[in-house]
Amino acid sequence: MSLTQPMSARPAAFAPVDSLASLAGRLKDADSLGPEDVRALRRLVYANDVISREEAAILLDIEASLGPGSPREWRQFLTEALTDHLVNQVRPAGYITEPDAAWLIERLDDGLAPGPNAFAMLLTVMERARSVPDPLAAFGLRVVEKVVLTGQGGNVTGECHALGRVTKADVEALRHVLHVASSEGFGQITRAEAEVLFGIAEATIDAPNDPSFADLFAPAVANHILSPGGLLPPSAAAALRRETWLDETRPLHVGVGSFFRSAVASLVGREASPEPAVAALVTGSLSPERIDGTEAQWLAERIGRNGRVSEAEHRLLVFLREETGALPTALAALVAKG
Repeated sequence: MSLTQPMSARPAAFAPVDSLASLAGRLKDADSLGPEDVRALRRLVYANDVISREEAAILLDIEASLGPGSPREWRQFLTEALTDHLVNQVRPAGYITEPDAAWLIERLDDGLAPGPNAFAMLLTVMERARSVPDPLAAFGLRVVEKVVLTGQGGNVTGECHALGRVTKADVEALRHVLHVASSEGFGQITRAEAEVLFGIAEATIDAPNDPSFADLFAPAVANHILSPGGLLPPSAAAALRRETWLDETRPLHVGVGSFFRSAVASLVGREASPEPAVAALVTGSLSPERIDGTEAQWLAERIGRNGRVSEAEHRLLVFLREETGALPTALAALVAKG
């Protein structure tokens, strides 16, 4: 049952935050809300067209108090309000700030997976942003990692399963997070994201994981290892959409290097004076088919950290060997070990 009064019974004037806090308190005590409550919350929050940090926090408090079965209007409103607060109201618009990302992580990271409305909100906030700080993208992946480790994925993936294994639904959730996190690397999988993927691979090394996890892991981490990253200007990087890397319909044998060259060559063909870094990719002076020495050292240490090579890590090494023609000695030894 709705807790709000009919329109005719509401006062004509109010202090927005005070009234919002009062209504929120009643809703949290009731542990439920209806469509009319959502409409009342919307009127209060958007009374002055700017959503404050206090108002955003109140909405997240309401979400944390709700049980299952909240109306779709609530998810839509929560997502819209937090996206406006974190993405649309900032200057420049579309760039989530590091402090805002830290605040959102703190509000959602209570040791448990966020509820379904909060996770959907998180995905939309990242999707609508032009730039997402690395910690926020990694947090989205860690939410799914918790589902893998605990098996309690009802709120995130829609299913529960035996703890410590990666299911097809888990992989799709990981893929979704990676798709929407338009990271600071302009399409490159970041070190923080790669670390979460490695953590999942290590934690489930003996589990019967769905094969799609290795199919995602190998090209995603290869993206981190082989992408030129910061050498690309934003205009070029926009074309190097990481969705191509993560598309489950794209077979692993389709080369990383050939993808970069074809995408960048298309840009060069349309621009009279391409940026030097873009032209270098086409001519070969900057090649995504060579593993940088620093990256090779990090990868060898990362894979060998627990003394074993998981199936997903082995697939990554084979994928990199096919891409580059030959692996550095330390990585080649890990292939043989696997």
